[in-house]
Amino acid sequence: MKQSHTAKVRRIFAQLTPKRFGHSASMRFLFAFAVVCVIVLASPPAAGLGVQTARNPVRSAVQADTLRYAVTAGQPLIVQLPAEVRGRYASYRLLRGPALSWLVDRSFFWRTLSSEHGTMHVLIERRAEGREPDILVLAIQVGR
Repeated sequence: MKQSHTAKVRRIFAQLTPKRFGHSASMRFLFAFAVVCVIVLASPPAAGLGVQTARNPVRSAVQADTLRYAVTAGQPLIVQLPAEVRGRYASYRLLRGPALSWLVDRSFFWRTLSSEHGTMHVLIERRAEGREPDILVLAIQVGR
């Protein structure tokens, strides 16, 4: 007589489980094992495995220049961007900036709030005659 697959699994778990716990112990073990398998298989891979994804592959391929500034929280920051890049006239466009900031021609202005602190990265597109546009990053440290 042929045994069903379920019967074989139950027989194997019954042999692994001591008799004093009975049938319910083997079922609890089977249920716990299934729950652990589902959790392990459903979880994302660990960050330490070296898997990296680019947020925006087009932008990440462009090399960015970084200018660093520091400002006290609650004080305005005014930055005059360079008029030329490698001997060519440059124009700028704000891509991402904090609230209460704007860019006019080559002048970047940001009115910081007294509650702000930490490092803010402002992204500015820079275009120069005869060159591909690139990204200029303003790394601004806001202190108290």
